[in-house]
Order: sequence, then structure tokens, then C-alpha cells
Amino acid sequence: MDETNLTGEKSLREKLTDCVDSLSSPRALSWDSLPELDLYMDQVIVLMEKHLALFGDGRDKLLTPSMVNNYVKLGLIPPPVKKKYNREHLARLTVICMLKPLLPIPAIAYLTNQCAKSAGLPPAFDQFIQAQRQALEQAAQSARLEADQDSGLAEQENLARLALNLIAQANASRVLAEKIALLLQQEEGPPAKKQ
Repeated sequence: MDETNLTGEKSLREKLTDCVDSLSSPRALSWDSLPELDLYMDQVIVLMEKHLALFGDGRDKLLTPSMVNNYVKLGLIPPPVKKKYNREHLARLTVICMLKPLLPIPAIAYLTNQCAKSAGLPPAFDQFIQAQRQALEQAAQSARLEADQDSGLAEQENLARLALNLIAQANASRVLAEKIALLLQQEEGPPAKKQ
């Protein structure tokens, strides 16, 4: 049965289905899908907004030129070469944009550098993207199952509970990820001072 109301607007359930479907079929992103040609800053911003639209809220920019410049200053990404950004820049910016709402920038830098150091950046990037894709698919499947259950609550109340359950899971994962990053950094000890 079509749940569209008389004004042509989608029902809450249809909007949820659209949202869930967008999670379970994210844009295919991989090292090989990143442009081979180096890009200027404005091209980088447009590309990141396009590739990462799923992770934005529509209100704030995911990436701005000043953010990119700050990431260079902080050493999160290497400086551009002749004002151009290559695949390494794009891969690192993608991961930063995905993770910055969840982890402090130093933790992101540490974890991504550790993974890239052991596996190399292209495989580490592809592995992270695959893990993110699987997590999105699992969240979408969980949301479908939860939305299909009749809890006896009003649809809006049921969806609010689902949202809170999902954010509780995300928060638990965030806390654990931060603690793991901290443990790894403590295990390494402080960086050696230059004399």
C-alpha cells in the first residue's frame, strides 16, 4: 500500500525507508575510485562534499579550505604540492571527515598513521572504507528490523527509541575506540625529544 498522503508527501515510514536504503547502498568509494589527477582546493571540497554527503547533516560543511589548511598545519595531511592535492590527501581527508564527529583529531591521526604504517595507505584506506560500509549495512539492517516490529508505541515514539538505541551503540563504540587509541599511545611512550 502506498503510504503517501493526499498532499503527495511521503509518510514517516517511507522517509525512514529512504534513509535506511541510503545507508545500505553507500557510494562505492575505494582507493582506486579516487581521482588519479591532482586537484586544486576547490575541486577537493566539491569532491569531498559529493563523496561524503551521507555523513553530513545538511547544515554544516563537512570540509572547508580553512579546515584543510589546519589539517596541513597539524600534520594530519602532507602539504599540497604546487597547491594541488593527490590521492593520499583525498584518502586522509575522507577518513578525517568521517571520524571527526566521533574522535579527537589526535586519536584520528594516531590510528590512521598506525594502520597506514603497517599496511600501506591504499590497503589501509580500502580496509577502513569496507569496515565503514559493513557498519552502515548492519545499522540499516538493524533499523529495518526495529522499524518493522510493532511495539505498540506510536511510530514517532518508536523511531525516537530506535535513534536513541543507535546513538547509545555508537557512543559505546566511540568510548572504546578512544580508550584503545590511548592505550596504544601510552604503550609507545612519549615521542623522543630532539637534541
